[in-house]
Amino acid sequence: MDDSKSFLIFGSIFGGIGGIFAVIGIIFGVNTHSFVGTALSTQGTVIDLELRSSTDSKGRSSSVYYPVVKFAPSSGEQTIFKSNTGSNPPAFTKGQQVEVLYNPQKPNSAMINSWLELWFLPAIFTGMGSIFVLIGGVALVKSFPHLLNFKCK
Repeated sequence: MDDSKSFLIFGSIFGGIGGIFAVIGIIFGVNTHSFVGTALSTQGTVIDLELRSSTDSKGRSSSVYYPVVKFAPSSGEQTIFKSNTGSNPPAFTKGQQVEVLYNPQKPNSAMINSWLELWFLPAIFTGMGSIFVLIGGVALVKSFPHLLNFKCK
């Protein structure tokens, strides 16, 4: 197989996968932006840090702490939710006050108002997707050598 065919295949695969990742990241970002724009804000308290441990195929274990938050939405009824984002070391401490964003129709879908909780996934997917698209695009351009041999007058 010649080089231009290899670059064409590589660029198409990388660009395609990157495009999918970038679109997913943009969708996550639009959904997050919409949630933030319509959510109500209140104060909550981190009441626990749930430890989740896992072991990979090589027997290495890792642990991540997920904050559990209690808050009172505008309905007045105490609500407890577990964050979807964990970290090690823990990003929050028990008893810490945090800003909570929530949908009044679904208070259990609340989120801590932090960059990690709201924007990490959209940023990672969009950023990695964009890098893959760029790498794939360069490979695709290299797969058409006649495009690179133009002369300026």
